[in-house]
Amino acid sequence: MNTPDISDQYPEIPFLHGYKSFGKYHSLAGKIETISCPDDNSLVRPLLSSEGNGKILFIDGQGSQNVALLGDNLAKIANNNNWGGIIINGFVRDVQILRDLPIAIFALGSCPKKSKKNQLGEVGAKLKVQGLEIQKGYWAYADLNGILISKHQLNI
Repeated sequence: MNTPDISDQYPEIPFLHGYKSFGKYHSLAGKIETISCPDDNSLVRPLLSSEGNGKILFIDGQGSQNVALLGDNLAKIANNNNWGGIIINGFVRDVQILRDLPIAIFALGSCPKKSKKNQLGEVGAKLKVQGLEIQKGYWAYADLNGILISKHQLNI
């Protein structure tokens, strides 16, 4: 089922806009794990190195265009550890490689610069993106049409 159909079935479900697909897969659905890490992705690696169990990692870089918060190495780690996909309120790099990796990755854009590694950020943070609250345990449904965020799993 695609996000327009889900939105028709659940018109009250809010959505995020402006995201592009960068992975080989262009859709995802799953329970969200959150991390806030503006311009510093040092906490992302240990999280993606843990068993994902099909969860979706939502990385909040506060929309920063300064650095990429995900590249090919982290995406490969996510894929190897069974993450269902990654959504980044920020930028990615290694776009040529990401598009061939069998994982769904949505981000605002791309940037060649790597992030800082100062151990800044918070795993499990309550996020506010485009005015929408996003918490660990919420559900994401995404495809090329947009990203829906639900407080609970939808019956689709």
